[in-house]
Amino acid sequence: MFVDEHELSVKGGRGGDGIVSFRRESHVPKGGPDGGDGGLGGSVIFRASHHLNGLGNLQHVRELRAEPGEPGRGKNQHGKNGADNIIDVPVGTLIYELRTEQQVEEELDLENAPPEAFSEEGASGEDFDEEAPVSDVVLLADLKEPGQTFVAAKGGKGGLGNKQFATATNQAPRERTEGKPGAERKLRLEVKLIADVGLVGLPNAGKSTLLSRCTHARPKVAAYPFTTLSPYLGIVELNPENRFVMADIPGLIEGAASGKGLGHQFLRHVERTRLLLHLIDVSEKEPEELKQDHDVIMHELSSHSAVLGAKPRMIVANKSDIPGAEERAKALGELLGEPVRLISGVTGQGLTELLWAIHHKLQELTPPEAANSEPQPE
Repeated sequence: MFVDEHELSVKGGRGGDGIVSFRRESHVPKGGPDGGDGGLGGSVIFRASHHLNGLGNLQHVRELRAEPGEPGRGKNQHGKNGADNIIDVPVGTLIYELRTEQQVEEELDLENAPPEAFSEEGASGEDFDEEAPVSDVVLLADLKEPGQTFVAAKGGKGGLGNKQFATATNQAPRERTEGKPGAERKLRLEVKLIADVGLVGLPNAGKSTLLSRCTHARPKVAAYPFTTLSPYLGIVELNPENRFVMADIPGLIEGAASGKGLGHQFLRHVERTRLLLHLIDVSEKEPEELKQDHDVIMHELSSHSAVLGAKPRMIVANKSDIPGAEERAKALGELLGEPVRLISGVTGQGLTELLWAIHHKLQELTPPEAANSEPQPE
């Protein structure tokens, strides 16, 4: 099962406690304080990996924790730091914080507070209420590059040992402090696959067949609608120097922008692409019906977002191996008033020309970094 959205809580490890200890050796009967500080709590860290394309590894996980720091030791020994919990997620993962009404109100109260009053690591674990209703959703990170990391919940600081409290007038202090709790947050992870080209069209338009023929991706292919229930990525390699990534987005239906037929999940993955390849099956329907099919997809894209509706695209008529397809494709182009390329995903007719045309179009478009840019996380 393809999982592209998941909610969970993250909690950094608690810092280790400082301890009270005094140096006691045969030749130093009244040594001074030597209680060490506690270790730092581990942090929960997300790391982008190109080896994953979904959140299936987190599907049944409701909370992620990092190790606590260990207490300090005598002889001024610092407690061992807790290990970080590093979790791999797909490249293209967005990390949102789900804030409660109380958190939002506290943030408003801090608007005029000094800088040290603010924290970037999340709420203290002591004040966090996991069951509180969500009032606001804030984008924290957008992991676009392999190896990119984000500290979702920082570990707590270690407590101070009594060595830290020694003064000229207090040479045998018995004070020490406890470790601080790690930060805690409730998060929503959302995957938006990153590809150069997104294949869109009604169910059974032939997108999966086209992707499998052009790349090494192997999506399920059969002669019935909704064969593909998960997005697939494949690399089209024209030659060693020229390649691009193509994504097969599951078939859209009328009402997809309103959530019908898993529409929101599907449309999300089209947003990152630089170019849309609109595939239309011209094997049976008359040109007027084909135009209606075209308009359904365009309406759903525009309804989802204005940016998506205005994204550069190429219209491709598929199944040229069926008698009459060429005439229907030509008539469709005349109705739309724009070029329609004719191919066959089964026989490969017209594919080489199409792929090079896509390559040249991509070279004309905005570079990937700018095309995929979105408002920066807070």
